[in-house]
Amino acid sequence: GAQALTDEQIQKRNKISKECQQVSGVSQETIDKVRTGVLVDDPKMKKHVLCFSKKTGVATEAGDTNVEVLKAKLKHVASDEEVDKIVQKCVVKKATPEETAYDTFKCIYDSKPDFSPID
Repeated sequence: GAQALTDEQIQKRNKISKECQQVSGVSQETIDKVRTGVLVDDPKMKKHVLCFSKKTGVATEAGDTNVEVLKAKLKHVASDEEVDKIVQKCVVKKATPEETAYDTFKCIYDSKPDFSPID
């Protein structure tokens, strides 16, 4: 089942989200859609996901996926075996860091809808 975020995690998520909105310019409406599992193909949203990934350590400053950090976070919702499968399937370098972050997130979300990059 979906692992509900704690109040602390929600506050943290909202804080990071607000900071990233300043950078990405994405609308709150789009963010809310994505949070309910409707992934919107929006360049601003991709920028937002990259920013979020960097702030949670899932992506490096250069925009590459930080596989060790991602694995540690995935272990909250998946077995070691599943974690390896998800990482192999989802961590694919795309043309831009934005695409990479967005596609990685989307792929993980398809496998594990209850995944959260926030500890």
